[in-house]
Amino acid sequence: MEKEREEREENFYNQKIQLFILIDMRVIVAGLKGSGKTTVLKYVAHKRPDIKILNAGDFFAQVFQKYGLARDQGDLGIPREKYVNIQKEIFRNLGREAKKHKNVIIDTHLFLTKKEGYYPGLPEFAMKEIDPDAIVVLEYDPKFILKRREKDLKELGRQRSAEFTVDGIEWEQQVQRHFAFASAAFTATTVKIIKRYEKEKREFEHAEKNAEEILKLFEGQV
Repeated sequence: MEKEREEREENFYNQKIQLFILIDMRVIVAGLKGSGKTTVLKYVAHKRPDIKILNAGDFFAQVFQKYGLARDQGDLGIPREKYVNIQKEIFRNLGREAKKHKNVIIDTHLFLTKKEGYYPGLPEFAMKEIDPDAIVVLEYDPKFILKRREKDLKELGRQRSAEFTVDGIEWEQQVQRHFAFASAAFTATTVKIIKRYEKEKREFEHAEKNAEEILKLFEGQV
């Protein structure tokens, strides 16, 4: 018994002791449509209920409703000049709400697919309203995202303004990266890319691992 006690003490003192403190953070989490951001953030909320999670889509829906527009109409069917003005109003509201909380995650997209081409989801004025500490980009095997999109279309009738081929989704992930770095440059914000191309060994394994990676941003070491 005495020998075991001495071994435990020796192991304890040989370990590098790390003390963690919680730090205030404002983080944007982005992923393609069908990437499972909502599931990831549910795990985050379960482990850290003190972190306020704001879904940008809810703020868009509120403002679009004021103008008598359905959500998809707002994203796709408005001329650019009018859309920019509406977008500025949305991000003013979102920025004000975010600044009410010490720790915040904003769930959003980095770009929209319009008939004219790709449109930035976080232009300069949006980034300055939010003033985030980090942008987290979630990336997955395109086959995984395609499967989710096909499921949404079949079960929910949810037609997304997005690609429905593996090559198309891989291209969207490249586009997403470019927009992440472009947006980050406006406010000197770091970009963290989390890649999950390996197969899941159990259901929701990717979501749990991604949640853990995101939560590390809210911890500091002393």
